[in-house]
Amino acid sequence: MSSTVLTGTTGTLLRMATAGSVDDGKSTLVGRLLHDSKSVLTDQLAAVERGSREKGLGIVDLALLTDGLRAEREQGITIDVAYRYFATAKRTFVLADCPGHVQYTRNTVTGSSTADVLVLLVDVRKGVLEQTRRHLAVAALLRVPHLVFAVNKIDLVDFDADRFATVAAEVAEVAAGLGIEDVRCVPVSALLGDNIVERSERTPWYDGPSLLDLLEELPSGTPVEDEPFRFPVQLAIRPQAAARDPKHVEYRGYAGQIASGVVRVGDRVSVLPLGRTTTVVGIDAAGTELDEAFAPMSVTLR
Repeated sequence: MSSTVLTGTTGTLLRMATAGSVDDGKSTLVGRLLHDSKSVLTDQLAAVERGSREKGLGIVDLALLTDGLRAEREQGITIDVAYRYFATAKRTFVLADCPGHVQYTRNTVTGSSTADVLVLLVDVRKGVLEQTRRHLAVAALLRVPHLVFAVNKIDLVDFDADRFATVAAEVAEVAAGLGIEDVRCVPVSALLGDNIVERSERTPWYDGPSLLDLLEELPSGTPVEDEPFRFPVQLAIRPQAAARDPKHVEYRGYAGQIASGVVRVGDRVSVLPLGRTTTVVGIDAAGTELDEAFAPMSVTLR
């Protein structure tokens, strides 16, 4: 099994969350961001392409990259908070894709609670809706440092600059009423990829950065290298297959969620309260073997 490196070259971590009203395109935007930043493995993309064909779609449904629960796939909505980890040459990202339905708002609170930035989607045709206001209130209550509005589906209004300006002004007014000052707006098409990773030629009137460029430059990223590595062990794992498969006979893993810092294969770690030291020989996450992992990833250490 080949191993994977998820962290960026600078070691600067940005925790981000996406939210918005129902069908504003949150999962599609996240899928597009992962796809266009080349953070999707070949087998993952093949599974999404297969799922899109099974749904009878004429295009690849990138939302399937994040809609992991069976109920979500069948209903076409996001219920749980889907976490994804990816990196560019400038920064490492922990991304929480939050649900849009009112009954799952508390999951949005969970996903936003540790975010450095909230990317809030708004359908350019609908403007600010009631659920948009709720998510803004959550951001204000949690004091999320930065707020970015992705004004989505700009392609459905023929990339109209005036319509974007109207929505941006509405957004700024509502945010100001909640005491939120750091607000950025980017016109995007999650479906087609306009202004997600690269600047779009179809919005010559927009002179700002693409969404990814903006996220790469935002301050307040957490320097993961400066944090001590802490990993509360929740479960010791010995596969049931160990009795049948010789490869698993010696396997013993320790599962949990990294509370802070970064860990790499070969690192020496101290086990408390005994104070013993040992060496990390492997890191497993969701069936993938990693070279390194960082907070708040859930992994199994060997």
